[in-house]
Amino acid sequence: MANNNANPRGGAAKWLLLIAVALGVLELVLYLKDGRTSFDPNYSVFAIAGMGAGIVFGLAGFISAWRPAFFLSYLAFLYAFIHYIVSQINLIANILYGVDGSTFSLSFYVTISAAFLACLIALIAGIAKKGRYAARA
Repeated sequence: MANNNANPRGGAAKWLLLIAVALGVLELVLYLKDGRTSFDPNYSVFAIAGMGAGIVFGLAGFISAWRPAFFLSYLAFLYAFIHYIVSQINLIANILYGVDGSTFSLSFYVTISAAFLACLIALIAGIAKKGRYAARA
């Protein structure tokens, strides 16, 4: 007989998801603070929507321990990460080609790192979260 004393409310996976949400909040704040550049003077509505959805789904997953919310949070953070890169593509291309000698700012590095880590940690939390009908071997 298997010992099934695992925490049914999520355990460590919930706390990982909360870390992903905190990184998502950091990403959103930094994007709103320094997301506009001379290469793209507009905010990406899609990136902001993805960040907001990731935060909302992450909090919903943390509160309810509903496993699909963990993966929805991951997908929203992935969507935001892709749109953040797309919104900054002119800046990235300018720096890689060395057109005017500009460099990446610290805010850019922190924002892209937070976006990537929020996505990755939300995915790990979704995988680590035990489903309601997990196999009892």
